[in-house]
Amino acid sequence: MMHMGRTTVDVDERALEAARAELGTKGLSATINAALREVARRRALAGFDVVRDIDGTPEEVEANRRERS
Repeated sequence: MMHMGRTTVDVDERALEAARAELGTKGLSATINAALREVARRRALAGFDVVRDIDGTPEEVEANRRERS
């Protein structure tokens, strides 16, 4: 279950509208939450390399992951 807190913030209306258009969301909360999830997703994928992390034998993939840790 997702915990939602209530916070008061000042929001850049132009940035909000740009994010809303890009994300296809409606409403302030939906746009902010989608933007936060997108930033987290990009962070998780930042070090991902298809060739290194997928293309190869399971042993090669595991070895590459160990090298990054």
